[in-house]
Amino acid sequence: MNAFDSITGWVAAALFGVAIGSSLVNRSRLKAGLSFSMGWFRAHNWLGVIATVAGVAHCLASITRSTLPVGEEIGIWAGAAAVGLLVLTAFAGSGLSGAKRDARARIRRNHVATMFAVLAVGIVHTALNGPLAGR
Repeated sequence: MNAFDSITGWVAAALFGVAIGSSLVNRSRLKAGLSFSMGWFRAHNWLGVIATVAGVAHCLASITRSTLPVGEEIGIWAGAAAVGLLVLTAFAGSGLSGAKRDARARIRRNHVATMFAVLAVGIVHTALNGPLAGR
């Protein structure tokens, strides 16, 4: 793996985390009786888009034709699944703004569910292929 592969993966992971955090800021604002912040909402959207692009770049740049040990191979497939789910999460999120009011709750649930799936398989990928994988 070269520096570009590593950097794009960590950038995708970091931006994904910050995008989640920016969404949680808006949720906490609403729970506190404050107004919804379009600034935090836009930040969430842009961070998600850039995280998705970085994740796809990481996936495409990291692909090799070499044979890997089973654990690392499973990690690669988990990473590919995380990127696929990340793209699905981005599509679900992008559909929220223009959705009809009665469809928003379902779309939001799908958006959050796929976000948790990205986290889960991303953790598996990092555990099996990351810097602490015990190479």
